[in-house]
Amino acid sequence: MSTDGPASEPPTAELRDPIEKLDAQRRTRRQNILVTLAWMLHWVLRMGLAAMLLVYGWSKVVLMQMGLPDHGDALTQFGEMSPMGLLWRFMAYSPVVQCLAGVAEVLAAALLLFRRTVWLGALLAVADMAVVFLLNMAYDVPVKQLAGVLGVVGIIILLPFLPRLLRFVAGRATGPALLPTPIPWPRLARFTRWLGAIVAVVAVAGSGAVLVWSAQGISRVDGPLPGVYRVVEDAREPAAQLAEDDRWQQVAFGQWDYHDGRGRVGIRYANGDFQGGTYRLDGDTVTLSLDRIREGSQPLGRNDYVAGFDLTWEERPDGRIALTGDRVDIVIESDTEARYLFDRDFSWAPRPPINR
Repeated sequence: MSTDGPASEPPTAELRDPIEKLDAQRRTRRQNILVTLAWMLHWVLRMGLAAMLLVYGWSKVVLMQMGLPDHGDALTQFGEMSPMGLLWRFMAYSPVVQCLAGVAEVLAAALLLFRRTVWLGALLAVADMAVVFLLNMAYDVPVKQLAGVLGVVGIIILLPFLPRLLRFVAGRATGPALLPTPIPWPRLARFTRWLGAIVAVVAVAGSGAVLVWSAQGISRVDGPLPGVYRVVEDAREPAAQLAEDDRWQQVAFGQWDYHDGRGRVGIRYANGDFQGGTYRLDGDTVTLSLDRIREGSQPLGRNDYVAGFDLTWEERPDGRIALTGDRVDIVIESDTEARYLFDRDFSWAPRPPINR
């Protein structure tokens, strides 16, 4: 006789069905947990991207990031500019272009904050960051990596909606809208749905209000001094060698006062050197705080300012301005050639192109 026990029999259908149902429930529960965690990460990414876009976007809208075209910058020659400086001046010259670039970023951020428009916000954010990344690469702007990372984040946020978007482009039925569900609990989701919308509106409007308020400190400098000038009279004798001649040849006083009562100033010397800095007007006195004379790509820091000195200025009946002070006794007049970029007007009417 065999000593083996009775052969094991396969479970009956009645026993197999509850086990399969239990396994299916466990798999579904794990899937739901993973999906919820994925949507939570998705929410974190889109909130972070929206925050970055709001900061950079509003700073362009209120013309703070690139600034405004300024007479104090008129004497910087094309070859002296850094690639980033060229891009900044290009954007600053046209406030409309700078503002519209900011509007595109703010709009992308606003769309990212609402569940039903996340896909559109991500799509616009990817387009925005692609352009920014290209400009940063082409003009050697230091935040290349940041623009690239923000673009990749936009792509990650867009991924869940990409199949539906491709079906739409192909003209196929897209099915019901896909809504992000970082909160799987219905009661809490009903509350946070409205709270999220309110927070989104406050975030967009509040960040804009803060930067608009910050931009209120930018104003025009009063008086006739702002402008671009060439020296027509100089009481000092020229140096024996041109390379040693440190008399002023041109000077430019900026027309924009940035918060602290100072405008930009630029000085071109007879020997070709250029020196920038800031100036402050106080009655008939102008106080200059100048950077060190530039040497190649040597960066300027906060401690690189030469001690300020005062000049007395006086407007003459013929429109010229006399400047007197330490080692300066000159008469200057408006230099129409050096400020042509600022004086060129806009016209809808056809006229001969001027490409100079």
